[in-house]
Amino acid sequence: MARPTKTASGSSPPYLSQSSASKPGNKLSASSKIVPLKKRVTITDLARALGMDKSSVSLALRDSPRVSEATRTRVRRVANEQNYTPNWAAKQLAGSSERAIGLVMPHTFECLVHPPVASTTQALARLTAPRGLTLNLIASELLAEASDDSPLPLHADGLLVWGDVPAASTLRLSAIYSRPSIVLDPHHPSYARYAGNALRIQNRTGASALVNHLLERGARHLTFVQVVSDHLGHIERWRGTRDAWFKNASPDTLEKIAHPDLSDAQLNKIAGRAGAAIFCSNDRAAMQVWHRLQGLGVSVPGDVMLAGFDGDEYGSSVGLTTALFDAVALAETAFDAILDLITNGRTEIVNSAVPVILRAGRTS
Repeated sequence: MARPTKTASGSSPPYLSQSSASKPGNKLSASSKIVPLKKRVTITDLARALGMDKSSVSLALRDSPRVSEATRTRVRRVANEQNYTPNWAAKQLAGSSERAIGLVMPHTFECLVHPPVASTTQALARLTAPRGLTLNLIASELLAEASDDSPLPLHADGLLVWGDVPAASTLRLSAIYSRPSIVLDPHHPSYARYAGNALRIQNRTGASALVNHLLERGARHLTFVQVVSDHLGHIERWRGTRDAWFKNASPDTLEKIAHPDLSDAQLNKIAGRAGAAIFCSNDRAAMQVWHRLQGLGVSVPGDVMLAGFDGDEYGSSVGLTTALFDAVALAETAFDAILDLITNGRTEIVNSAVPVILRAGRTS
């Protein structure tokens, strides 16, 4: 997959360029105010604070027996208090391959039940060892509780943030801990005008491809079932659906229904139309609709074509037509980008889109 598209930004912090911040289209809400990164604490700073020479501090941090246990304990305590992490470039020159990336999620980690999150996390985990990395799961709320003056220890040199962590939290964590961050699939509403580092899913393009497939299969009436109203990805899927349908069919033959409002009476009404199709904004809802249609005696795809989004394994068991992104490509791009930001100290914006592919199945 192609490397991320980057926009030069002079001496701006890694997560936002000055030029991007000044553009009207990239204006952030008040909750997404950019906070400058703090200066990274160096081993020189530690040595000065401890009243020691740098070589002794370095030995203590490596737990060398050449330094007393009391001194090692004291050095580690001060290093934690000052949120010190080793410089990667220096570590590499010294031959060390130790690297740590933080994967930040809401503290409940409920997002891991969703197929896109689970598949991406699995792909990240599989890629850690070959790349000499350690991947640490981090609860965003726990870090956010820390004060600016005394942050909790953070064992990560860069942060990959899942897109349901609010933008304000992402920016604050990046600033407090002086770490570059990249948001994966930014779908929380606060990212609507986010101008920082992000790897996005091509939800709109994927939805359009899926709708074009349904049209090719003979769809003449389409019902879009929106599962989540405040999810930017689901909103983009509706926009892609509308774009493709309006380009090829009458607007009067497209309707949008919120998932909780979809009744059995409406399903029977949809099934009575010639060339009926239902597109749910995720596979989980599509499978719920599939079971309901079966219970109503409605044939899929004979009476109604059905499609979802995300590539859920459960959906594949019945041959659900869906759209899905390449989780491995997202993970590889994320690692390449965050390592580039940290190792080379770049001050550029990571802004890349991960393609979505159509998986045509038996339900269409």
